[in-house]
Amino acid sequence: MELDFLIMHKLIIVLVLTIVSWASYASQHLEEEMIEYVVSMPNPDTHYFDVKVHLKGYGKDQVDFKLPVWTPGSYLVREYAKNVESFTAVTGDQKALNFHKKNKNTWSVDKAKNEDVTVTYKVYAFEGTKVRMSYLDESHAFIMANTLLMYVDDLKDSSAILKINVPGQWKKVSTTLQPTGRASNEFEVPSYDILVDSPIEIGNHEIIQFSAAGIPHEVIMYGAENYDPDRIKEDLTKIVEKATAIFGSNPNDEYKFIVHHSEDGGGGLEHYNSTVLGVKRWAYGSADSYNSFLALAAHEYFHLWMVKRLKPKVLDQIDYDEEVYTDLLWVMEGFTSYYADQLMLRAGFYDEDAYLKKLTRAITLLENTPGAQVQSVADASFDTWIKYYRRNENSNNNQISYYNKGLILGALLDLEVIHGSKGKKSLDNVVDGLYQHFYVKQGKGIVAEDVKNAVEEASGASMDYFFENYVSGTTDIDYNRYFEYAGIHLKSMVSKNSKSIGLNFSNQGNAAMVTSVVRGGSAYDNGIYAGDELISINGFRVKPSNFQAMINRIEIGEKAEILVSRKGIIKTVQVEIRENLRTGYSYELDKSKSKLQERVYKKWLDK
Repeated sequence: MELDFLIMHKLIIVLVLTIVSWASYASQHLEEEMIEYVVSMPNPDTHYFDVKVHLKGYGKDQVDFKLPVWTPGSYLVREYAKNVESFTAVTGDQKALNFHKKNKNTWSVDKAKNEDVTVTYKVYAFEGTKVRMSYLDESHAFIMANTLLMYVDDLKDSSAILKINVPGQWKKVSTTLQPTGRASNEFEVPSYDILVDSPIEIGNHEIIQFSAAGIPHEVIMYGAENYDPDRIKEDLTKIVEKATAIFGSNPNDEYKFIVHHSEDGGGGLEHYNSTVLGVKRWAYGSADSYNSFLALAAHEYFHLWMVKRLKPKVLDQIDYDEEVYTDLLWVMEGFTSYYADQLMLRAGFYDEDAYLKKLTRAITLLENTPGAQVQSVADASFDTWIKYYRRNENSNNNQISYYNKGLILGALLDLEVIHGSKGKKSLDNVVDGLYQHFYVKQGKGIVAEDVKNAVEEASGASMDYFFENYVSGTTDIDYNRYFEYAGIHLKSMVSKNSKSIGLNFSNQGNAAMVTSVVRGGSAYDNGIYAGDELISINGFRVKPSNFQAMINRIEIGEKAEILVSRKGIIKTVQVEIRENLRTGYSYELDKSKSKLQERVYKKWLDK
């Protein structure tokens, strides 16, 4: 008994010393943080955030504070510094420091040997794109750090503290940043990259909690009305578990869906262990709109593996100052779009017919885009910075969407791998193999050749022609070569409106305003412009509702006299009526499939 008591006494002493040592280390660790962010919002109605950045112990005489110009996952220079004003800099004892604007997004402060510096500034946050922009009004606050919080270049990998002063009317702060445990609404920041990848929702939002793939998940619902929380938990669980099954494990400790609802909501942005979704407020009232919500969630969730972890090599280190070019967005976004639909199929939200119809609609879109003959999907990826997010009236004539064509190529490559491996492998093996080899084992990104090599290894076939012609080139795709692997035949159909002059228009106050003209069409060849108002055809007044009927009355090959108003000037244009070459696509199943076709079909659509 005496021996047991002595042993117990020593164990208690060791335990106490361990706790004291850990507490001392934790306290010292927190005190040594070089950067502390403080965000306040004293009057949300003004849409201004007040920001303080405290920098302690920085040894250089001059320090540059920078705000990124773009957001990872959204490939456009958006110039977030345009919203910054009232920048000031002081020492630790509140003496003013000199500073100057070094370039569009950099404020350079002269420290003059002072160890500590505090900069303050305001950020206006009222842009409607709440998926990627910080936002503040009377109903909630949303923080995207890269649009709000400045960084110091050589401290991007350093830890920091974020304090948020929340207005009293709001009770909830939702983020994947971890609390320090020292104060309410104070969070640990492992690095600036993690801060950028950790969106923050503040307000009185609803929170739906569920567990899937062994991971706790939350759905943060701002501005929604007609959703069923139990149904959302059940359905998102299916998507999470189907996605996780592809890679064998889930990389998260937790995950958050931040859902912003509005009248015209749309889009999403992936993050390291969360996503922000823009959804129409009443999206849960019909099967189609609800499935669109689930498909969007599936797309962004799949990005956990593809883009946030398996990524193009050039994105291994993020440069927040300028564009980062890659020709692999057709994989990162296109394959992700393909898998969003596959997850919807595997989770039971689409049946096989609905899935194939959705795929044929994607093909119809690509094949009726004149830009498909001009821009390759690799070039579309590379030029996204100057084209995809800067569309104009001529965009359909000279470019394509790497989301759309990438989705289609993902389907064809899946069929190629399944057929080549006689049903033993699929594109799942390709993406998982790339993820395991490059991200898990090597911790580095990929280049285009890595994708091609992985497909060749899985399919057992050379992919030279495919990548040279369909990825790097604009060669017409031989769809049936791939669909017939599964006993499916793709059919083309001519549009019901058999006559056309090749333009698109919108109804503006019952006026038919030309929004675009189609390359190779009669309007394009004969001088009708985007922006023209269509007034009459052969002397009869045009209305948006009767335009196509008026065209259909004229014989193919005849010329119509079209009166237009162009910037207030009335002009007459002679335009030839031509056959409408717009083609739609559908599918039919072979009545008798071979055993291999049956195996490929089942592997592709019944995983």
